Order: sequence, then structure tokens, then C-alpha cells
Amino acid sequence: MASEIKVDTIVNAGGDNDSGIDLSTNDVVKFDIAGAEKARVHSDGKVGIGETTPLANLHIKSADSGVTPSADSDELFIEGSGNSGITIGSGSSNSGTIRFADSGTDNRGNITFNHSNEAMTFTTAASERMRIDSSGNFMVGQTTANSDNAGISLRSDGQFLCTRTGLVASFNRLSSDGDLIQFQQASSVEGAISVSGSTVSYGGFSGLHESSGIATSTAIGTVVSTIDELDTYVSGDKSGQTRADHAKVEVSNTTGDKAVYGVVTRFDEDDKVFVASVGIGSVRVTGACAKGDLLESNGDGTAKVQSDDIVRSKTIGKVTIGNSNTGVKLVSCVLYCG
Repeated sequence: MASEIKVDTIVNAGGDNDSGIDLSTNDVVKFDIAGAEKARVHSDGKVGIGETTPLANLHIKSADSGVTPSADSDELFIEGSGNSGITIGSGSSNSGTIRFADSGTDNRGNITFNHSNEAMTFTTAASERMRIDSSGNFMVGQTTANSDNAGISLRSDGQFLCTRTGLVASFNRLSSDGDLIQFQQASSVEGAISVSGSTVSYGGFSGLHESSGIATSTAIGTVVSTIDELDTYVSGDKSGQTRADHAKVEVSNTTGDKAVYGVVTRFDEDDKVFVASVGIGSVRVTGACAKGDLLESNGDGTAKVQSDDIVRSKTIGKVTIGNSNTGVKLVSCVLYCG
């Protein structure tokens, strides 16, 4: 018949009376060193090191409250003379998870962050290389998710930021011709940068000039002309400074205006106008027009059919899809004025 020995403490054989195994608490095995508990095992098998109520199979809690990692604050140190690492093995169709949470938060439940500066960091050669901040932004070479410093930020809202002194990005398509980059809107491809042999092409092309000087209520397709004044920056470190070679615009008010710059395509959040000058675009045209007709300014912000078929300094572009409507309407064109 098996026997059972019930004792409060098993003192080690060397006579160290303040270190040993403490069995004084029901269904808990404690390990004491120098009169203080260092670890415990509960009846459910959970092990706590520095933690009396372990939340997982192994729960390690450091007494060091400092925020800067140091040799004595590391809670888990894996060392080997060869390769070392951590492996998370999960069942088929299941996942392995690493979580970062506030102290005391159940790492298997909902995780909340109380401080904006909390982050999970990754270090090599004693220097931080990557981090994930409390908002879920992923950074390489940066500590804040913006474009102020060299590095890469993948923001949790889907924005990608890349900053570098020198060449910023390189795209290399191996062994075949085709698209290097695709541009989508509402999940439909609207354009692409492609390579064929030694030639790089941009499909769906419309060349735009950023400018200012007209009201944001100006209709899309309105014909605009340059004025003898430079555009200015409205945001960032250069706010208020003039932009070299970027002219301000006005709604074209001269018939056959040779200062025509293009047509309004959109306004941004800073109320800057984007003027389409080359490539494809839509032009507000007064009067009927046929495919192949050249267009010039009508002097009222719209275009009209040019009297001849010679491309001149006043030519806005060429109609690609004719329209017999004699009123004002948007007409598809290929633009020549930029």
C-alpha cells in the first residue's frame, strides 16, 4: 500500500534552512530561495515564475519595472553554442500566436493598451531593427509610423511609407515581360507600369500639373490657362514658398488662347487643382464635334473645334469620341497642351 508523507517544507540536504520546496499551500508546490518564493506549480499544471496566479502553462513575471531592456530584466533567455530559436507548433488548421499586452492582462483574452508608447521591438546586434506599436503599425528602421526618418512603415490603416536618402525603391521582374506595378480603384485595374525588353510603359496615362488660382467649384473638364505667377506650397516644411516652374492658372477667357495649360481633372484636400495636360482626359466642349477634330479655347472655360487641322500652340487636344450635341458637354480627348 502506498504511503503519503505530509510536510510543510522539504529543506535541502545541505542544511540551507531558508531554501527548499514549500508544500504548505493546498494543491500548490512552491520553490523558495533565500526565504522568498521564486516559482510555483498549481494543481492544473500551470507554472508561475515571479507570478502567484499563472494565466498560462508558463507565466513569467519580472520584478524589474524599468522600460529599458537589460540583462537582469530579460524574462526568457535562450542560448546555445550553435543556432538557437523558438518554435511554436500548432495543430493542423490552427495557428501559433505571439501577443503583447499590459501587465496583468490575460494573454488569451482581449488585449487593451493603456499607453500610446507601448510597442513590441525586435533587436539584432544590440540595436532595434523593427517594432510593432500599440496601434498595430509595423516599422523597420523607424520608431514612429511617418515619413520623417529613413525606414519603412506599414500602417495598420493600409498606408505604406518608405523614406531613404538616395534610391527609394527598385522593382525587378525576372525573365519575362509584363506588369511591374498595377494600380487599382474599387478592386479594378485602372493602370499599370510594365516592362517590355528595354522599354518601360505606363498604361492609362494622364499627365497632371498641380496648381492653384481657381475656385474648387470649377467644373471638371474646364479649360484653364497659365498666368504670370508661380504656384506655392500649402503644407509641409515648404508651406508658403513658391514652387519653381509651377504656374498658377485661371479659367481660360480668351478665344484661341495660346497660354492654355490643360483641363481641370480634380481638387485635393488642400484645395489644389490638378490640370490634365497630356494623355487622355475629358474636356468641356461647346458645339458638336467629331472624332479627330482639334480643339481650342472658346474663351469661357470650354473648348470649341479648331478651324484647321494643324497642331498649334493654342491646341488643347484631339477628340477621340465624337458628340453631336451642340450644347456644353464632356468629350473624351487625347491632350496635347502640356
